[in-house]
Amino acid sequence: MKAGIHLPEIAARSEELDKCVNCGLCQAVCPTYLVDGFEGLTARGKIVMMKRLLDGSLEPSSSVAELFDDCLTCYACQTVCPAGVKTQRLWTAARQDLAEYTVKTRLKRAGLRLSIGSPRLFNLAVRMAGMTAGFRLDNRHITGQRRWLLPIFRGAPYLPKLRTEYHPSGESVGTVGLLVGCSSNLTTPWVVDAVIKLLTRAGWKVLVPKEQLCCGAPAINNGDWQTARRLARHNIELFNRLEVDFITSPDATCVGAMEHDYPEIFAGDDRIVDEVRRLADRAVELGRLLFEALKEGRLNFRQLEASVTLHDSCHSTHIGGGGRWRELLGAIEGLELREMLDSDHCCGFGGSYTFLHHSTAVQIARRKLSRARETGADTVLVGSPGCLVSLQSAADRQDRRDPEIRHAAELLAEAL
Repeated sequence: MKAGIHLPEIAARSEELDKCVNCGLCQAVCPTYLVDGFEGLTARGKIVMMKRLLDGSLEPSSSVAELFDDCLTCYACQTVCPAGVKTQRLWTAARQDLAEYTVKTRLKRAGLRLSIGSPRLFNLAVRMAGMTAGFRLDNRHITGQRRWLLPIFRGAPYLPKLRTEYHPSGESVGTVGLLVGCSSNLTTPWVVDAVIKLLTRAGWKVLVPKEQLCCGAPAINNGDWQTARRLARHNIELFNRLEVDFITSPDATCVGAMEHDYPEIFAGDDRIVDEVRRLADRAVELGRLLFEALKEGRLNFRQLEASVTLHDSCHSTHIGGGGRWRELLGAIEGLELREMLDSDHCCGFGGSYTFLHHSTAVQIARRKLSRARETGADTVLVGSPGCLVSLQSAADRQDRRDPEIRHAAELLAEAL
């Protein structure tokens, strides 16, 4: 590495970079490569650049930094890698080290600190936006997503409207802490209602602490670990005080942050490592938590005649070890699950990616919708609100014959 160039996060992961055998299997699953066809967007291409940055044969620049920014952080490359390269933290490490070389990353950091990093200011802005924009609970169809504005629920934020406790409908089997998540809080409140209905029917008391903040995933994925650590510390202290048995969320991304990202961003910090692990050990993806209730006979579904196809969330599939939505849907008599090709490929949301790389994001979402359309199913089910927003917005720009897009929890709650 040339003198004066400081790349500590990349350097700390040099052994992971050396595992790559340059096989190129990551090409077939990289959503941005499938659109643009540029090798520098693949995991193999980015790893080559990171090695060259470390040995000094490539100097940091705006163009290099923007290649790492043009990534959905879906980590499908991690799933298919035969050498076991853990790409989960490579791209965000590069974003953190290269932030000073691109205006776009600095602007994103400023935006994150003014939004999720400043909850009071952000909530005030959301309330104002919700008074004039978005949609109502009785009209849940997301229409006309603009390039720079996520559709806002007219009553957002939804968290203040929720109770702090929801009691089980029958015998109590334990307590679950619910991290609502920004996407659900702002854009899909009915998904939160469905999740609470499912959890309480399964025998859990549900606690919804009003002081909760964003999980920090947007800041983590964009390399702003200072903001991420501040948000994470708050949530760690808050949920650990609740003494709950499990912690879950309507959004697989939020659970992935608590379970996998928090231990990473606090690695080596002995002051908080035990508290981080305590939280991470209780964070459970919603589908897995509901599946355990199904196995124990605490969830029962009525017959429901419908055909559905399932889009697998990136965070539950490629980081969380896989959701259990298929088993849950299989317990509904009369429901036909039609598998789509490339069900585990990203939908194109990726948080801020859908705004800053809008054209590519829409192409990826439309590719996913074409796969869903091939199945002939009436409905596409997803495991994350962000996927719902992305696919429904893309569908609005296309044929009105596209299938309905819903969160899997909505259908399961209806079938109780």
